[in-house]
Amino acid sequence: MLLNNQNTPVNIVLLSPEKELAAAGQDVVRLFYRNSRIFFQPVDGYDIVLTVSASREGRFLTGKARLKTRTTSLEEEVPVEKTVFTEDTGNEKKRLIRLALYRLLINFTETPPRPWGILTGIRPTKIVHRLLDLAWGKPEIIDYLTANYALAADKADLLTGIAAEQRPFLLNKEQAENTISVYIGIPFCPTRCAYCSFPSYPVDRAGRFLEPFLEALKLEIKGLGQAVESLGRKARTIYIGGGTPTVLNSGQLSSVLESVRTNLFSDETVEITLEAGRPDTVTAEKLSAALEYGVTRLSINPQSMNTHTLSLIGRCHTPEDIFRSMEKARQTGFKNINMDMIIGLPGEGCRDIKHTLQEIGKMRPENLTVHTLAVKRASRIKEAKEYFNLPPREEVEKMLEITAAAALKMGMKPYYLYRQKNMVGPLENIGYAQPGTECIYNIQIIEERQTIVGLGGGAGSKFVEPGTWYLTSRYNPKDPETYIRKVDELVRQKVDMLTKGYTEKRGK
Repeated sequence: MLLNNQNTPVNIVLLSPEKELAAAGQDVVRLFYRNSRIFFQPVDGYDIVLTVSASREGRFLTGKARLKTRTTSLEEEVPVEKTVFTEDTGNEKKRLIRLALYRLLINFTETPPRPWGILTGIRPTKIVHRLLDLAWGKPEIIDYLTANYALAADKADLLTGIAAEQRPFLLNKEQAENTISVYIGIPFCPTRCAYCSFPSYPVDRAGRFLEPFLEALKLEIKGLGQAVESLGRKARTIYIGGGTPTVLNSGQLSSVLESVRTNLFSDETVEITLEAGRPDTVTAEKLSAALEYGVTRLSINPQSMNTHTLSLIGRCHTPEDIFRSMEKARQTGFKNINMDMIIGLPGEGCRDIKHTLQEIGKMRPENLTVHTLAVKRASRIKEAKEYFNLPPREEVEKMLEITAAAALKMGMKPYYLYRQKNMVGPLENIGYAQPGTECIYNIQIIEERQTIVGLGGGAGSKFVEPGTWYLTSRYNPKDPETYIRKVDELVRQKVDMLTKGYTEKRGK
């Protein structure tokens, strides 16, 4: 028997009469065989052959999975008499074959159930919101998630609790038609962190593009502002991220914030977040400018409060710098401050996480965002993984439990959640907030029930159709040089998308 060994390459053939069903099953396979080589046609030298299918048999929709090795044969079948989302037969088939595969591999590999079951997507709370839209109650939803997605009961309870916290912030059809949110990406940093896979360019290498990039960004901000004004729409939340926006000097930052205030701010704007993620870039002058131009929420991100870890991952600041930045922000007048931390960083264990949380607790932030380290292809950790000692999955799970208890002690509740591929454990990223300090933008970007227009380097836009919540995505170029060259075209594309959606909904 091929027991679960995450570090041993396994040749797996994954077959289906419907090609998209085979593709849908590969994420489940990698829950058990992370280093598997998956082939979608028969090959010699295989270790496992998995065959999946889904069909309608009478009133039943059925998913099947079969497993064969050179010495073993197993089968799992998952019938469903009635699907909840009747319009999504294709997606229901995929869910059924994932569930059949999951059950099959749990038995074959003798692996304990994964806490998130077959939910490998980024936004699991969207399923809960769809069920809440159908007027389901919490007990029904928990039962549905545990039975149909193999979720652990505590994760099902977490999801339903977060969705309940979010419901007051979700927009109805009319609100979604008349408002947007805006993301502004400034893809420059003092240095590039070892775990980073975002569009980000160290200023010592890409500094020559900074001024022309800012001029292009202000053109894009102005173009969007003119478009939303002409369409009678308003920006509800604005998020300025990166990169590190506070890598700009105080004059540059003031210029960008002035453009935002002039072109996008309105009586409907309820929140402006500024990432001051690197404390070594935070000054009193920048904080004063942010407050003057309407920033309501600040994010100061230690990631860790352990000196050795900060040095290892390439952050040029100390834990003491975090305390000083927080003190400056409070003295300036900021009353809603988020702090990010990452669990699963190289060389860290539960004791290190407890220390980070103790230090963060002393600063009394209103929000705490806990990220589980995701080892992305573009990160330095991925490129030189033999150099970085990552903690085992079981310890990362304990770390997550420690952060949940600490957030509760700080008077916070979980209010948004998302997942990523390639995490060091099959876990989640989760945002906590004291009641009344939730980041509304974070809820909207995860739940995708409002159009969010992305401006700047590498920024993504999601144009949402109110009511159906169908979305169309567009992305700006990642590198500053291409962005600068194409900014006029990018403005035209966004205006066209907004105008097209607006006029079509009103039959114009």
